[in-house]
Order: sequence, then structure tokens, then C-alpha cells
Amino acid sequence: MATVPASGMPQERTRLYPAAAIALVAEVLLAGGAFVLLTHKSPMPMEPPPTVLTLAAPPAPTPPAPKPVVPTPPKPEAPQPVRPVVPVHHVVTHAQAPKPAVVPPPQPAPTPAPLAPSDAPTEPAPAPRPAPAPPPAAPSTGSPSFEGALRAAIQAALHYPESARMAGMSGRTRVAFQYRDGVVSDVRVVVSSGMGVLDRAAVAAVRDAAYPKPESAFVGKTLSEQLWVTFNLDDHD
Repeated sequence: MATVPASGMPQERTRLYPAAAIALVAEVLLAGGAFVLLTHKSPMPMEPPPTVLTLAAPPAPTPPAPKPVVPTPPKPEAPQPVRPVVPVHHVVTHAQAPKPAVVPPPQPAPTPAPLAPSDAPTEPAPAPRPAPAPPPAAPSTGSPSFEGALRAAIQAALHYPESARMAGMSGRTRVAFQYRDGVVSDVRVVVSSGMGVLDRAAVAAVRDAAYPKPESAFVGKTLSEQLWVTFNLDDHD
């Protein structure tokens, strides 16, 4: 085993002291730097001041400059032609005095000549005969008995409306029509009952009725008739 001489130990210790001191100083510096870094707060960033924007209205358009008014030179007036003056000659006429009217002398009235016997009137002219009287016109309506037969035929063909019966409606309607040989035409309401349903039923009865044959005096002739159509609840129970 090798042994280190005692004289060499102090020299090595003297070399280790400066190195140890340098290492200790470096370690202290590193520890201090780390402490400073940990305890030092970074400064807060400065916020920029807010920018104020001002919206300005666009400038109004500048009106165009008025155009200079150029005066219109007056038009020269054309000279009016001078009319020549025509002298007026006054003609004086002398009125003549009116001549007196000449009145013819009155002539004597002629004396009528005596009538000859052949020129004298013998007989007066015959008077005109009166025109013959026209034959009597046939009556436009039938006899009372025939009208009663027509009325009976219409009442027999009358159908009382069910709605009017349930509502308790009654009355009468006057209907006009033309009758010719058992056929009627031109049926119309002359006097209304005041209820349309009854008027329509009356017209239907006149059209649908079975009429009797006309009297011998009215065959081939048109009769104008107006009859009452009666709606009575007691007659149609």
C-alpha cells in the first residue's frame, strides 16, 4: 500500500480551499438569482387608451353657381305702313217732293142680269145618309154563371202550401188571366195576399185547373178574367 508523505497533505489542502470558496460563491449567486426571479413580479402590461371615433356628416353639396342672366336685346319694331289718306267726297242729293196719289173715280156696281127660267134651281140636293152603326162589341168577360164555374175549377185545383198551413197563414189573392176555349194564358197577380207563398200557390192553381168549355157565344173568343183565390184553413182541414 502506498503512503502519502506528510509534507504533501498541506499543499493539497491549500489547493482545495480556493476551489471550495469559488464553488460556494457560485452556489450563493445561483441561489440569489433564483430567489430574485421567483419574488420579482412582471409589470402589468399597459392598456392603450380608448380611441374615440367621431362620425362627421358628409359636407353638404355646394349648390351650383347661378348662371348669369344675359339680357335679351329688344327686337326692333317694324315700322307700320302709312296708309294714304283718301279724300271723302260728300254727295248732296236733293230729295224730290212726293207726287200726289191719283185716286181713280168710283165705278158703278154692275146690275145683276135676270135669271133665265132654265138657270133657276128646281130641287134641293139630297142630304148625306148617316153611316151605319157598328155592331155591338162582344163582352170581354163571361156571364156570372160562367165565372162561377171558372172560380170553382180554380179552387178545386188549389193546393194549400204545407208551410203556410203550419204557420196558420190565410188570405186571398186576386189573379188575372186570359181564357180561350178552355186554355188560360198571361197569368199574373193583380192584388197580393201579402204572402209570397200564397200568391205562388194561387198562380199555380190558375194554370193547373181543369176549366169547363166556354159558352156557345164565347167559342173562339178570348176572355179577360180576374178572380179571387181564397186560402181558408177551415176549408182545407
